Amino acid sequence: MLKKLAYLSPLALLIFQGCTSLMDGHLVAVDSHATKTVQAGTYYLSSKGTEAGLQKQTFENSLQNMLASKGYTRTFVNKGAQYNIVYDYTVTGPFTTEEKFSVPETYGGYHSGLFEETWYTNIHYVNYFVKALSLSAYANNVSLWRVKGHVQAETPDLNQDYQYLISGISNYIDQSSGKVVYVNVVKNSKTGDYTATKW
Repeated sequence: MLKKLAYLSPLALLIFQGCTSLMDGHLVAVDSHATKTVQAGTYYLSSKGTEAGLQKQTFENSLQNMLASKGYTRTFVNKGAQYNIVYDYTVTGPFTTEEKFSVPETYGGYHSGLFEETWYTNIHYVNYFVKALSLSAYANNVSLWRVKGHVQAETPDLNQDYQYLISGISNYIDQSSGKVVYVNVVKNSKTGDYTATKW
């Protein structure tokens, strides 16, 4: 399980390339593992990577709000915190996928007295990126739980799409998913709220 958590191939996400929600960056592939039952408590938040170009304070506030909804309380002093929660947020790509679809010709023809429309196959190549967010919780340097989410995105900008990832992994904090699950995350354009449902 832990080996599987280390990296989920972007190719695995291509299985769902026909899904509109995935192409819009809303379908999150989530994998999680917990070594034992963990009680929520205080935590110190740290980063594994550099996340160059990321507005870290805004991003970390979003993580903090999500973890607070799970009963975790952030402390800004490492000493005395029950857990050290480490996040890693990365982007890979660009990758290219081929999309085929049929479109009608602008004209048709008469065959056996009937008018028939002619069709041809159009091939379109789409570039995309894969963004990954992982959270790992430790106590006394012992791993307790880990959750990782992947989303397909149109741009490599780390300041976009992370709310979908955070919402997608939210229900799997300190839980074991048992397998990769897919979560559809929808943003309400009026309220700005994100709703995650298992796909």
